[in-house]
Amino acid sequence: MLHNRERELGYLDTRYASSRAELVILYGRRRVGKTTLIHHWAQDKPHLFFFATQDDNATLLRRFSQQVKGASEESHDPDFTYPDWEAALRSLIPLARERRFVVVIDEFPRLVAACPPIASYLQMVWDMELQHTQVFFVLTGSLLSVMRQQVMAPDAPLYLRHTWPFELQPLTVADLPAFFPAYTADELIETYAVLGGLPYYLISADPAVDLLTNIRRAILSPTGPLFNEIPLQLHLEMRGMDIPLYMRILQAIAQGSHTRAEISQAAALQDKNLSHYLLALQEMGLVTAQQPLGRSKESQHWARYHLEDPFLRFWHRFVGPRQAELEIGYGQEALWHIIRQQMPQIVAPVWERLGRWRLLRSGRRAGLPPVAEVGAWWSARAQIDVIGLDRQSRSVVFGEARWRQEPFTPSDLKQLTDRGQAWLLGSDAHWDVHYAIFGRGIAPSLTELANQEPNVHIFTPADVVAG
Repeated sequence: MLHNRERELGYLDTRYASSRAELVILYGRRRVGKTTLIHHWAQDKPHLFFFATQDDNATLLRRFSQQVKGASEESHDPDFTYPDWEAALRSLIPLARERRFVVVIDEFPRLVAACPPIASYLQMVWDMELQHTQVFFVLTGSLLSVMRQQVMAPDAPLYLRHTWPFELQPLTVADLPAFFPAYTADELIETYAVLGGLPYYLISADPAVDLLTNIRRAILSPTGPLFNEIPLQLHLEMRGMDIPLYMRILQAIAQGSHTRAEISQAAALQDKNLSHYLLALQEMGLVTAQQPLGRSKESQHWARYHLEDPFLRFWHRFVGPRQAELEIGYGQEALWHIIRQQMPQIVAPVWERLGRWRLLRSGRRAGLPPVAEVGAWWSARAQIDVIGLDRQSRSVVFGEARWRQEPFTPSDLKQLTDRGQAWLLGSDAHWDVHYAIFGRGIAPSLTELANQEPNVHIFTPADVVAG
């Protein structure tokens, strides 16, 4: 099942249209849909799709050899194997000498584990011959640390050989209607706040039932497809690492600890080097460090750390601390009621993030200036959760995003303008200032004011889902 990847398919088609050799690095988090995307795209093209399993080197070489022989349509011994990987890679040259030919090695880190010199072999064959063919070579991988070490780091064998490194990103909230066509905009945002944008998580939910029922069945039940998903993925990504310690750090952030001091205390790290662990989590794409978005890039403050993936946050906040109880069928109903009651708090930080995401895509919205950076800002004087700015044009958008039933009123806008003045305090330059309200309910008086004031903009859940 492939939903809403037209842009990524278009990127691949554009690169494929050229006849020059391509070495594409397609990487990203587990469950983001790399295999589905590239397998779907390659089907109508001459191709060889090799899925690297967790086998020994001899088994992988034999399987690859058989696939090359099959692609060349030569009769061959079913037990045929090239003598080594250099010979196997050289055998691709005739396949791509006179035509465009796609070669995919899916889960390349597994091949690296079985044959550590494989990247060097590929470098040698690429430099000497493959780069002069019409091959469209794709390496995919979920272990970001291995992909960077073997392919993208300055000392990696394939550094600067790859012609297009492409990180496949999770889907956005604007993609969710394809998965849940009967959901309202509010329901789609709540669903995104729980499941996030990884396709596997989205297809694990039943579009015929509501979100809370899906939470009960897919996440809280020991038989649910997402019940043990996070520990499984962390064990695959963090082999040889102190997984319980990383789990404590992730749980601390999920439950509201965002500064180094708060995380260290909540995770009971004691004399552990928190910076080392946070850096590793950032490299894996699980944690982001957020700096206040001020007028000057030079102004640095202590970062606040957040979990990038909504489902990672949800699981560590609710399931992880109670998983042992849930596994024996205890406490599911009570936890389900807690989640139902806390849904506004679950959605709130994601709604703020969606506000920033929407500002980045607001350039075509009449009257709202395009922004180059988005984030949040805080100081001893005030805090603004949604900011978009363009330093070159001196444009700034101050935003307020609250997931609440009570409608926004002009007094809420007044409070936002006051916080905006705190951000502008001390600036000796003129800024083009706009205000954005992201709310479920908007008072008629605020709607009327926005219609009269060109620098006041209102975004409802339907506006955000529309993307």
